[in-house]
Formats: sequence, C-alpha cells, structure tokens
Amino acid sequence: MQNALNRLNHLNLRWLLALCLMSALPTAHACLDAGALKTLAEREISYMTQRIPPAFADAVSDQLIIGHMQLVQAEPCQAKWVLNLPASDIAEAQALLDAQPAKQIMLAAQGYAIPAQTQLEAVLNVDAQHIQPKAKEELQTAELGKLRASVELMYAMLTQARADQQTQAVAAWSAAEVTRLNTACAQQFSADNVTQACECRTQGISKQYTLRQVTYNQYLSSNPYAFATGNGGQFKQLEKQLLSICGLKPVSP
Repeated sequence: MQNALNRLNHLNLRWLLALCLMSALPTAHACLDAGALKTLAEREISYMTQRIPPAFADAVSDQLIIGHMQLVQAEPCQAKWVLNLPASDIAEAQALLDAQPAKQIMLAAQGYAIPAQTQLEAVLNVDAQHIQPKAKEELQTAELGKLRASVELMYAMLTQARADQQTQAVAAWSAAEVTRLNTACAQQFSADNVTQACECRTQGISKQYTLRQVTYNQYLSSNPYAFATGNGGQFKQLEKQLLSICGLKPVSP
C-alpha cells in the first residue's frame, strides 16, 4: 500500500514539474488582433484616399473599392493587404492607356503599370506598436509601395479623363451639392454681393459639370503635371467666363 502511495506521489510530482516547465515557455500571440487589423486597413484606405487623385475617393465612397488586412505571421509581424477594385475602372483605364501606346511604353520602362486584376495583394511588415506599415514598406520596391503606385496611376488617369467628360445631359444638382459649392465659392472669391455672385457661378457650372467633375478639375488645377496633360482646360475657360459674368474676384492670399 505504501509503495502504491509513493508511486502516486512520484507521478503527481512529475506532472507538476511538467506543468511548471510548460508555463515557463514563451506563448505565441498574434501581433495584431482583429481590432488592430481593422485599424490598419482603415488607415491604409485613409492614406490612399488622401494621396491618390479624387476618382479613387469617389469609388471608395460608392463602396466599389473594399480593402481588408489579414494576419500572415506574428514574428516578424506581417500582414497582407487585400484590395478589391471595380473591373469597370480597370477596363476604362486600360482603354485610355491603349489609346496612348507611347505613354504606355514610357510608363512600363519606369516600372509603372495599371492593375491587371480586380484583387490586389501585398504582404507588409508592420510596426505593431503604432499599427502602421514599417517605413521600408512605402518604397516602390516593396509590395505595398508597388500596389499603391499602381492604383495611383490608374486613378490619376481616370481623374484626368473624367474631368472634362461630357454627357448629353447633366443631372440636376442636389441642394446639398449647390450649398457645398456656394460655400467654397464664398471662401475663394469676393464680390459686391458674394452670395448672389456665387449662386450665379454655381448655376453656370452645374449646367455642364457634376460636382465630382468640379473636384477633379480643381485637383488638376492644383497639380501642374496633371494640368500640363491638357485636361481641365475646358473647365478653366468656363470658370474664367463665369467669374467675369458673375462679378467675382479671387480673394487675395
């Protein structure tokens, strides 16, 4: 009986030692939990929206572009950025590029290309403490940098092409859109009666352009390289005429 008790105690001691050793081993934890991955994805979309020409932001707003992050491994901390683009935008951009073979050759020689498929992926090393890509991931030699450059090229082309795109009839602007442009006008220009003058300008613009096109043209005007392509000239000429007709003058900086 005593021998049996001794064997049992010995067995219990071995189990206790094993549990102690297991608890002393490092535990592998994911460097990014579900909440951190969501934050990382939101920050990447925000970064791209602020950096890439406005046709991209409109596609995001229309929920045509969706992105999410997946955990790849914990050490080193890596995530995969998966970005889904609308096939119609890719086709439109490719058609624009096909119409300019010289430009296509030049861009290809510089390592630029528009996306070839709707789902883009990039594995990136992550600074888990700050929930952001490590600095080297933004270089164009890195997967994330290449993805960003590809999408930026595509939506730069679409923004330029859509800025002066004419349709048979422009849909009536909503009250909110009219107010938005009138408010921006009052901040940019002065007049004897700025409210009335801005309404005159908005009315003239809204007959030929959508509010999104106004945003595209404003982007082109603020980007010398984009404006040098020749896009945006028609809008600039119309606005020049409207400023004179409506009695508006730019506010001095």
